[in-house]
Amino acid sequence: MAKILTHEPDRGSQTCGCQIQVGGWHNDGQKFCGDLKAPGLYFCREHNQEVLDTYGEIRMAPGNAIGR
Repeated sequence: MAKILTHEPDRGSQTCGCQIQVGGWHNDGQKFCGDLKAPGLYFCREHNQEVLDTYGEIRMAPGNAIGR
């Protein structure tokens, strides 16, 4: 993961947007993955695999873009 965002990107964008931090010790707030979505996936490859390992499947609401 190379890029970290401090705001959630638009779900229709090509940015991964997986939330990687909820708050923090130094009041640095939320953090989201700023990498591009992998082709055919809802997240970058790293976070796509992490979500699959954690939840066993990926179900997304309409309006969430798939990587190109």
